[in-house]
Amino acid sequence: MVKMHSIPSPDFSALPGDEYLTFHKRRYAFLLETIRGELQGALDLHWRFLDVGPAFQTHLLRAAYPNAKVDTAGFVDRRFPARVGEAHFETDLNSADQPDITGYDLIVMAEVLEHLYAPPTQVLTRIRKWLKPGGSLILQTPNPVSLGKRIQLLGGHSPFEIIREHSTNPGHFCEYTVEDLSSVAKRAGFEVADLQLTNYFGPDGFKNQIYNWLCLALPGNLQDGITAVLRNPKSFVGE
Repeated sequence: MVKMHSIPSPDFSALPGDEYLTFHKRRYAFLLETIRGELQGALDLHWRFLDVGPAFQTHLLRAAYPNAKVDTAGFVDRRFPARVGEAHFETDLNSADQPDITGYDLIVMAEVLEHLYAPPTQVLTRIRKWLKPGGSLILQTPNPVSLGKRIQLLGGHSPFEIIREHSTNPGHFCEYTVEDLSSVAKRAGFEVADLQLTNYFGPDGFKNQIYNWLCLALPGNLQDGITAVLRNPKSFVGE
């Protein structure tokens, strides 16, 4: 019998202090809540997860699902090494040469897609093949047409930084709107189960509450972050 459980609030105290972590705490909490909803609260001893682009969410995912196997793929982050029985697949996600892996119940790809220069349809097509039929990809990426970025453009400033020189942390090559992401996902063979726009960056202070109200009151998709739930069909024509 499958047990049901609720994920407690993320415990950030076990993680090293970091400016990035402070800025993304609310996003991580939203990510875990999205995963809980996709798994319908089920706690299964045999879950197989893959975190594409290991980072702080890797630790939080393992803490939330201590009985699951949480493998990782992408560049190495030595702060979050694989546990006994888990694997890290070191790979450049821009390359067509990817690990021959499959059968994952759920894949997390949080704030990664925008860092890749490879065509997103190709990237997501490869990742979909790592899922078992009916498995899910939870993808988070910034919204390039958010209210904050529109305000910067109106002020004559680009909201997009210049590509960095470090090959493993180059910055954002391309950001995708909700419409872009939905189109790319469908072309890659996914079913788009859910797409949510949310303001989950930075602290939840008074200024952010006003900003969130404006994003909801004004027309358009103005929130800062996009979280997508993409499902691998149980049967896919062409494979």
